[in-house]
Order: sequence, then C-alpha cells, then structure tokens
Amino acid sequence: TFCKRASLVQTSALRKRRASSSSRPKSLSAPRDADAPLRDLLTVILTTSPVERHPSTELLDEVLGSMELAKGVQACDMIIVCDGCRRTDGDGNEFTTSRFRVGIVDSTSAANYEEYKARLRSRASETPPAITVLELKSRAGFGFAVRAALRHVATPYVLVMQHDRPFTRPADVPRLIAAMEAHPKRLRYVGLPTSTTVGHQYHVLSKYGIRIEPFQADDRGLQMLPLVQWYDSAHLCTTQHYREFVFGPDKRVAKGGFIEDKLGQMQLAAIRERGVEAAHPEHGTFVALGDGFSEPCVAHLDGRDALNGAKFRWATPEPPRAQAAKDAA
Repeated sequence: TFCKRASLVQTSALRKRRASSSSRPKSLSAPRDADAPLRDLLTVILTTSPVERHPSTELLDEVLGSMELAKGVQACDMIIVCDGCRRTDGDGNEFTTSRFRVGIVDSTSAANYEEYKARLRSRASETPPAITVLELKSRAGFGFAVRAALRHVATPYVLVMQHDRPFTRPADVPRLIAAMEAHPKRLRYVGLPTSTTVGHQYHVLSKYGIRIEPFQADDRGLQMLPLVQWYDSAHLCTTQHYREFVFGPDKRVAKGGFIEDKLGQMQLAAIRERGVEAAHPEHGTFVALGDGFSEPCVAHLDGRDALNGAKFRWATPEPPRAQAAKDAA
C-alpha cells in the first residue's frame, strides 16, 4: 500500500506547478490570512535516493503513512525528489559495488532504483493534494535535491523530510507555522525534535560551553530553543530563507553533500567565534520543545537494515528479492 495520501502527479502536473510558481509574488513575506488552509502555506519536500531495499517502496511508504501524525500535512502538496546516482567511474566502467551514501550503484542496484521510480510513477493521480515526482538526471546529493524542489514551490513554508525519517509521535504542524508567523524575524527554521536535538541545550553547554535558552513561542507552553547548527532531519523552514540564505550567493551548501555538512559547521564556527547573540539571528534555527514537543517525534530508519521492517507501523515490509524467489520456488 502507498498510504491514503499517496497520489503522484507526473510531468504534466510539474509543468502546471512551474507555471503557477512563475506567477507568484517574488516576495513570500507579504501579510497572510491567519486562517488560511495549511495547504496554502506549506509544501512538503520529500527526498529519496537509492537504497538496498529497492525496488520496494516500503521505506518511503512508512514515512508517508507516518504523516498521519503530523496534523494537517496530508492535505498539503508534496514534491518527492528522486536523486540521481552514479553508475560508472571516470573511465566509463560500471561500478561493481554499491556505495549508497555517496550515490554509487552497481548494475543491479541501478535497475532496482529504476523500477522503484517506475512504481512511484505508476501510482500517479492528479487528485489534490498533488504529489509530484521530480527525477534528477544526475546525483545532486540531499542539499541540491532540496534546491531542485524549491524551484517548484509556491508556498511560503516547506516541510523537508527524508525517505528514512518517519514521524513517531503526533506533531501539531499548524501550531508551529503559527509560531513562525508570529515571530517571522526570529523563526526561520524550526526542527521537529529528535533524540539528538531534544537535549540540545545541555549537549552544547557540555561540549562547547555555549549557553542557550528557549523562549515561549505561544501562550500554551510551546518553546523554541536555538540550535547552534543546522540539522537536515525533518524541519519547517521559510521558503524565502532557503532561497535567499541557504542557497544564496555565499555557497553555503556543497553539491553532492548534506546541508548540515557545510552550513551546519559554518554556523557552529560563527557562533563559537562571535557568540549566540551576534551570530545566530541570521541563521534563525530553532527546535520545537515544551508543550506537545517534549519528546522526539521523528526517528531514523536505516535503509540498509532489513530488520527495520519489524519497526514499521504503516507499511508492509516486502521480503528481499532473493528470499521471495526462493519462497516462490
């Protein structure tokens, strides 16, 4: 199953998205209706790339299914970005061993990935909320895959997800968007708490001697704690911040890598050198804590570990191809 929400819009819909995005105002910071539907405010960007489990879609299905826990998100348009991969070396020789983390695939994994993408395309539907499959011709890496998707975003906010990071607890996304609307100059990025970031305040004090304090983001106990470095795990961000700062003229993201690899280290270095008050505001990175967000609500599933299927709550794990062939015989 591909979850209730999974209807994929193919190339024709992508052209429609380009047309609609080209007509949007250049600035996304204009006043907005506070009661506007979340779909008018938020687009989901979900990145995927080759893993050993392919051609099964179970890992992606698990993330999509978990979005039931993210209030309002299933009503939002989504762009699924399929990163490209490297099949041959500089001399044109096919790789004989896959190294998925750096986008290298052997012939079998390449064929499996093509079938995986075909499975996504075969489920296409233009029924809103739209889901567009964007296939990159060459390997871009997580950071540049997000950049490619941003060209087709017409909403002021994005929720950036990865194919191996499902929701594990309820997350009131409209509440987070409301906080970002209420503090637009302060909250540019809001991370969903993970096992790493839920203890960020004490971690950075212990490791770097940096003191950070949360602030009250609403009158119901929602807190926002400054993050001293960018994390690629599930997060909300203003589209404008992504376009003008993250992917701005200063080249803060390296092609082929993760955003946190370069920008995150640049941010941490600046804060250690200049202090939180001086260096943090331009980054505007926070993690949601306090009421409703006191525990991790996003987790990581290792796409290389077949045993992870036992942890799935929404997707039905498929047996590995070799085992399935043996069982069929």
